[in-house]
Amino acid sequence: MKKILATLGAGILLAGSALAHDISLAWNPSTDVTVAGYKIYYAKVGESLTNVWNVGNTNLTTITNLVSATNVTYRFTCVATNAAGLESVPTMELLSVVPPHSVKNPRFVARSGSSFTLTWKPSDEADAKTYKITYGTVNPWTENVVTVPVPTTTITITNGLVAGAEHYFDFTVINNPGVESWPKFQLREKLLPAGPPDLHVGVIVN
Repeated sequence: MKKILATLGAGILLAGSALAHDISLAWNPSTDVTVAGYKIYYAKVGESLTNVWNVGNTNLTTITNLVSATNVTYRFTCVATNAAGLESVPTMELLSVVPPHSVKNPRFVARSGSSFTLTWKPSDEADAKTYKITYGTVNPWTENVVTVPVPTTTITITNGLVAGAEHYFDFTVINNPGVESWPKFQLREKLLPAGPPDLHVGVIVN
């Protein structure tokens, strides 16, 4: 590739997964004022970078129709292009599997002195198999793990909790090929003892 344009400001990075078998990428734009757009070169590891994804003059794109599997890793690199089609030096390569789409809107729906009940909206990943909740009192080293099969979207957690401590909960999705999504929507809450029952007013007649 010809070194015509200014080098891109920083390496390419993952920005999230938009849909099943898609991957979103972002990068710092080139400082060259003649930049007209960008290209992503990509391929599976072990193959040549022959696939080209043309991008307009923006630093974010989503590549579609990829394969999500534990034994398939992709290589990605980005170049800037000018109006004549000349290209900058590429960014450093990014390696990644294609993760499934995570859950949506996780939230607490109940809490006692010894448990948390959580719920979430399901992933729109067509081949989602398992939801995984990782939790603990030290962020980001949440060591406790509980899994539930799709389509379950509610769980009550009682193990590994510490009274009075703040707990952190991360949610991921594992698809049929065994690929896990990125953690998303971390929840945080203290485990407090249950309060007294509701106060009622009564009249005692002697």
